Amino acid sequence: MTGLLAQKILFAGTRGLSTRCLGFVIDVIGAERISAVLGAPRDKDPWWKGESSIELWDLADRFGIQYVSEDELKSVDFDFIVSVMWNKVFSSDVLSSARFGGVNFHPARLPDYRGSFARTHAILNEERSFSVTMHFLVGRVDAGDIIGEISFPILPVEGALSLDMRAQFYGYALFCQTFLKLLDGSVTGRSQSSLVELEGRVSKFYPLNAIEKLMVEPKHEVPLSDLRLLYRALYLPPRLSPPDWVIARLTEAGSDVLAEVRRQWR
Repeated sequence: MTGLLAQKILFAGTRGLSTRCLGFVIDVIGAERISAVLGAPRDKDPWWKGESSIELWDLADRFGIQYVSEDELKSVDFDFIVSVMWNKVFSSDVLSSARFGGVNFHPARLPDYRGSFARTHAILNEERSFSVTMHFLVGRVDAGDIIGEISFPILPVEGALSLDMRAQFYGYALFCQTFLKLLDGSVTGRSQSSLVELEGRVSKFYPLNAIEKLMVEPKHEVPLSDLRLLYRALYLPPRLSPPDWVIARLTEAGSDVLAEVRRQWR
C-alpha cells in the first residue's frame, strides 16, 4: 500500500461509527500500522453504548493496539491523525506531531454547520437535506479543506435521533471511500472559503451552549408549528430530550408529532 498513509497512524474517535471505521482501517492497512487509538475512558459506560457490537477499546485490544488517553499521547509516535467524531479539539502540539497532517469526519455540512449538535440545528433551520463531511485537520475547529462529502434528504417529520443515526451510516460509506483515496493519492481538497464564494454556502459555528437556550421556555406564545419543529430537533436521546413545557403543550393540543418522531427508522 502506497500513498500518504504509508506511515504510523493515530486513530481518534468516539461512538459506534468510530469503531466501524477503525475496523475498516485495520482491514485495509493492518493493525501494525496504527500506533495507538485515542478514545473515551474505558472504565466508564459511554452514553453511546450499543451503537456497535463492541467498543473502540475492545477492538484495539483484540488487535494488540495500545489504547491511550490524551495524557499519554506524548509517548506515542505517529505521523498522521485519523479522527472520527473525536469530541475534543486537538492541541497545537498534537497537530504538529503529525508530520503528514490528519483528517477528520464531521457529521454535518461544512462550513454551514461547524460546531455541535448540527442535526438539531439543521432541523430547526428546516433544511431539506443534510451532509456528512471529511476534511483535513487544521488549527481551527472544522475549518480544513473538504476532501469528501455525501448529501442526503432529511425525511418528513424526522427527529434528530433518526437523522443522527442515518448520518453515521452515510458517514461510514464516506469514510471508506475517502480513506482509500488518501491511500492511493487521488484525494483532492476544496477550501471552505471557495464553497462560500462559488456555491453560496454560509459559514456558521454552533456553540454547545446554543442548545441550552432552546430549552428555556419563552415568555411569549409559541406557535404550534414551531413547537412541533422544536420537539423534532431536540429528540436525541439519551443526549437530549425535549423539555417538559414543549411536551405538555403538544400533548394538550393533541399533536401526533410525539408518536411520529418516535416511529422514525432507527
